[in-house]
Amino acid sequence: MKEKILRFRRRMAPAGPMIFFGALVCLDYALRFFYRGEVAVLSRIPMVFTLGWSLALTGVCYALPGRVGRILQAVIGALFGVLALAHSALRNMFGSFFSAADLLYAGEGAAFFSFSYIQIRLALWLCAALFFLVVGISVWLRPVGKRPLWVKAAACAALVLGSAAIAVQHGKLIRKAEETVMTWDVALQDGTQCGNYQDFTNANACLPLAGLYQYTFRDLWVTLGLSGGVDRQELSEGLDSFFAQRLAREPETNAMTGVFAGKNVIFVMMESIDTWLLQPEYMPNLAAVQEKSIDFTEFYTPLYLKAGTFCTEFVSMTGLIPPVKGISTSVYQNNAFPYALPNLFAGEGYSVNSFHPSNPAIYNRGAIHENLGFEKYHNYSDMGMEDSRADSQMLRAFDQMSDREPFMDFIITISAHGPYDGSWEIGEKYMGLAEEAVKKMGVTASPENLAEYTMAVAQAMETDAFVGGLLDELENAGLLADTVLVFYTDHYGKYMSDTDFLMELKDVSMGDMLCRTPCFIYSADQEPRKVDKVCSSVDLAPTVANLFG
Repeated sequence: MKEKILRFRRRMAPAGPMIFFGALVCLDYALRFFYRGEVAVLSRIPMVFTLGWSLALTGVCYALPGRVGRILQAVIGALFGVLALAHSALRNMFGSFFSAADLLYAGEGAAFFSFSYIQIRLALWLCAALFFLVVGISVWLRPVGKRPLWVKAAACAALVLGSAAIAVQHGKLIRKAEETVMTWDVALQDGTQCGNYQDFTNANACLPLAGLYQYTFRDLWVTLGLSGGVDRQELSEGLDSFFAQRLAREPETNAMTGVFAGKNVIFVMMESIDTWLLQPEYMPNLAAVQEKSIDFTEFYTPLYLKAGTFCTEFVSMTGLIPPVKGISTSVYQNNAFPYALPNLFAGEGYSVNSFHPSNPAIYNRGAIHENLGFEKYHNYSDMGMEDSRADSQMLRAFDQMSDREPFMDFIITISAHGPYDGSWEIGEKYMGLAEEAVKKMGVTASPENLAEYTMAVAQAMETDAFVGGLLDELENAGLLADTVLVFYTDHYGKYMSDTDFLMELKDVSMGDMLCRTPCFIYSADQEPRKVDKVCSSVDLAPTVANLFG
């Protein structure tokens, strides 16, 4: 029997490379087919990359000697099979394909991972399973013993031919991008994909255009900073000139300029508190403050797949937009931010501190917050918290928040963080109240969606307990009348597994509209009002700077 199997493997060995090549082509094609968009699946550009990489990868595997080539072949198959599934899962979860830059911020996200988030099309699961099987067969069919010289020559020729096709197609796209004057209108027209390819920051546009393999390698190349860039000297001179012109202008004022000058201010950036959670039945304390505030009803918080909370805190404190492509947090630590709100308030004699239960090493917050101008980043141990997930326990640090006036505090809540499958535990003590409130609101959904919804409400109740406690502490200390409270959310409730259900909750038909989130500013001397002007988290820093003069 063993001899028959060996004879069969020798007879079928020549088919091995073709089987492996075909598996690589089909996997790439299947992923682009399931997520086809503006770029046609059979478009020449992605097909050249797909065929070129499949040929080159097959060539390098079969150019190497038996055991080494076999191991590399298995590794390549496993790597790209898993990557295809990862792309599908992230695309379904967050609306964006995977990027190597995402790994720079994977630390904190891993703590909140739940298998309930993994939603991959059944057809793609089947394609991936078939791909792994076919790759395994091709590895098994590799010839045993020495290979004829013509096999090595053919493998090297495939490697050279595939590499040449990739290089030629890449060169054409880059040259075309450099010859094209890009504008917003042009960027949305057909035939200008070269601009996206050169920039390589839009994963959803680049993967269908470049194919799985070219996307993966170029993504790594760009993320690692190996793709070159602009002339830094020229860029520096241009920025110096731009800011010199800005500083020479007379500052603009309006009716609200300086209305809060000299007051204390507390920023509360709320983890995942979405519009559907901010209801009197669920969050009575926060809803009551909202009714007495300047309420921005058309406020939008962009969702950053890479470190959504950190990106929003950076945006709201600086008025600057983080790179679309991920970037190491060491950059935020090493650059200067003289116009960040903490630095501005510190320059006016304020004590400035930030408070968040997470470890200061996560996102390098401890160093970055000090670089933004905060005197200290207070984590759960600094605040004397026994449970780092319980927002209400942050009030144990109220004396640190208000030890000297005027003060600026930046508080980031955590209790409403997902997943909403019970593993976060903090919502358990509110489950009875949450179930009663949800029933009262008449919310109907599938058992799975209703369970997640109710847990989200329960966790939000802990955040509301913190808000109520904060108001009480300020009132008891005689500080509420002279303190401005700025409430906003880090991102919409993205931890709900069913995006369609979430869109129903928010009564929107477009995914981007999910990004409308609560934002309101409370001050005892201001009349409550609704502001329907469209604005976003990038507007917070300049707005607050103006309000405080």
